Amino acid sequence: MSRIDQTIYALFGLAVVMVIGMVTNSWRAVLYPFLIMVGLAIFLGLIKDIRRNPRKIWIPVTVTAIYLFLYIFHDVITMDSPTGGKGFIWGLSPAMALYIFGIWPLAVLVCLLYTLTFQKDSVTQQLRQDGQKNINM
Repeated sequence: MSRIDQTIYALFGLAVVMVIGMVTNSWRAVLYPFLIMVGLAIFLGLIKDIRRNPRKIWIPVTVTAIYLFLYIFHDVITMDSPTGGKGFIWGLSPAMALYIFGIWPLAVLVCLLYTLTFQKDSVTQQLRQDGQKNINM
């Protein structure tokens, strides 16, 4: 079984856990598997680059770990109150401050990581090789 097949099976298993979470009305069983699915999707998108340069595995692992840390931290600070306490961080409740200054900018940084790791030459070369394979068939 290839690595891609294993990843697809993992995505399917996480989707099943999410559906069970939806049926049982457990938002944690929906959110946390989704965050892992994001990391696996990034892994699938970078799999050719990871095969060429195995050190790039840090990208999906780091993104998933940071998202999990931020959402678990958000879960912990909002356990007793929906706003995360009585204090304010730059005029925002702690829960909202975590979203605006932590979780939301991370989405922009993930897109930036993609642009930094994307190599147009390798994609063009791969398309040419695929075209040659189709012509030879």
